[in-house]
Amino acid sequence: MTCQWQTGLLVPQPCEAPAMGGCSLCGRSLCMMHTVSGPNGPACPNCANSNQGYEQNEETELESSRSSYYTQYGGAQYFTNRDRQSVEREEVEGYDEFET
Repeated sequence: MTCQWQTGLLVPQPCEAPAMGGCSLCGRSLCMMHTVSGPNGPACPNCANSNQGYEQNEETELESSRSSYYTQYGGAQYFTNRDRQSVEREEVEGYDEFET
């Protein structure tokens, strides 16, 4: 089984490292690099970022930045149809118009 954590800020990519354990809060399979220690057992960077008592590291900081970016800009509503086509890799009609 491989690690189920997605790495990257704007374009998440699968980790693909072998899983060594799992998040005690959400159940994701995790490699050693994406496991964060805390009072409730091992956790993924997302759960560690959301719960107090977990150590902060590069992965939890990245998750915090990614979460605040998508919260601030509201996800896909700021994309044009052409941007969405690139992200979702599908044909979208009217790609030059902005959606509101």
